[in-house]
Amino acid sequence: MTNIVRRLFRSRPAAYAGASGVNHEGFPTFTLSLQEQYLQTLLTNTLGHTFYASQGDNYAATLELHAKMMAQDPAWAARAIVYAREQGTMRIQPIVGLVFLSLADLALFRAIFDRVILTPGDLLDFVQIVRSKQIRPGLGRAVKDEVNRWLNGLTEYHAIKYGSDAAAKLSLRDVLRLTHPLPADELHDALFMYLTDRQKWRDGYGSRIPELMPQVHAVELLKRTDDAGEMRALIERGRLPYEVVTGVAKPDSATWDYLLRQMPYFALLRHINTLQRVGVLANDETVSYIVGRLTNKEALRKAKVLPFRLHAAWVAFEPTTEGEQRIKAALEQALETAFANLPQLPGVVAIALDVSGSMSGTIHHPSKVRYIDVAAIFAGALLKASKRTVVLPFETGVVKVDLKPHLPLLQIVAQLASIGGGGTAVSAPISELLKRRQAVDVFIGITDNIEWAADQYGGVGFLPTWRQYRKEVAPHARAFLITIAPYRQAVAPGDEPGVHFVYGWADHVPAYIAQTVNGYGGQVEAVQQVQV
Repeated sequence: MTNIVRRLFRSRPAAYAGASGVNHEGFPTFTLSLQEQYLQTLLTNTLGHTFYASQGDNYAATLELHAKMMAQDPAWAARAIVYAREQGTMRIQPIVGLVFLSLADLALFRAIFDRVILTPGDLLDFVQIVRSKQIRPGLGRAVKDEVNRWLNGLTEYHAIKYGSDAAAKLSLRDVLRLTHPLPADELHDALFMYLTDRQKWRDGYGSRIPELMPQVHAVELLKRTDDAGEMRALIERGRLPYEVVTGVAKPDSATWDYLLRQMPYFALLRHINTLQRVGVLANDETVSYIVGRLTNKEALRKAKVLPFRLHAAWVAFEPTTEGEQRIKAALEQALETAFANLPQLPGVVAIALDVSGSMSGTIHHPSKVRYIDVAAIFAGALLKASKRTVVLPFETGVVKVDLKPHLPLLQIVAQLASIGGGGTAVSAPISELLKRRQAVDVFIGITDNIEWAADQYGGVGFLPTWRQYRKEVAPHARAFLITIAPYRQAVAPGDEPGVHFVYGWADHVPAYIAQTVNGYGGQVEAVQQVQV
């Protein structure tokens, strides 16, 4: 235990009289309510390693928390699962929660199944988790019925993409053989047959296949041709999306060029590395097309792409040719434009980003984007979007940096993200504002919330410093503490006036903060409004 923590325990400030535990550094913390813990778990996807917890620790704690929440309030759990899937765009934790819900309340399980299981990939993960028998003893009739109902909504695209991936642990073919669904109509009879017994399918439907299943028919023909012209004709006739084509054929450069032109903005962004790997970016005309798409302001606005997505693509793409350098530059240009898509926050905004050593972890595997990168992107984008933004990078104290809003966003991000290291004093940016007597309307802290050190002015802990700041400088200030790591210890009580906890990171977080500032409730209240 550090000296500062020892001193704190000997003469604990009144602010920490209600503290219920300590964090990984031995500093007093507050226990979040079960609802807040559960929401945090869903939104931070706690199944991987973090700075302070191993994968095994996270996994065991996650299963225990799901079980507790289901025992106490399965209705609220169902709403939280839907919120995490739809607003937080998380997958695995909501699916795990759905498995638990199947034991706690079948009616709620059925009510939210389609809102959690959005793709066959989700369904395969769900069935795989059930079959592991770590949560429930097996599928069971009620769960099979729900799976089979969902299977009767399969499309030709689903059957082609997820049918029998040899590399996957489980395929749609496997699920069909496990659950034996009764087809709801002729199309699904044909699809189920196609997935489980190709010869029976050919014998049973024969000449009717082109009319009944045009996409599947085109794919089957595509598998048997190497002619580029015929490939493109089949792609067009069957209206085959690029991911289906690449799963069954080896397109030449011209076919790839045709395919990439049908990709939506997000898809193009996600697949630049694939296009590089297959050699398509050697074509100057193709590079020019991609550059034009990426830098099209109207396309960027309509796709509502935020800087975080573009930064992730920029980090992942490593150019090797002059043409590819143009694409890298286009990503930079798009990133510079995308900050305009951030929602406006009223008043003076202080954004405090934790640059301590524990912020060096990555958001998720295999992404190269770190917690500190997300914090820096958000800070830099807000700085460029508003002249009333104050940026306060901190570890044990606020780090002095000369940020110039007119510089490219990437330069600002690199400047902030390169600080790194040091301990964590979440009080540091508040102490800085207190010292300056600078009133802000909104304070946004992005941190893993593992505080343990005294700050540059001797302040200890976010809570007493925040209370002093509100009393002496800014009575109406509101703090949003974005916890982007899965640690459950909180730096303030859940009902602390003016303090909002935001769990996890997704593109909806800036909009959520803007809504809350304008009168929307906190995340727990937002979950309560979800209809199931």
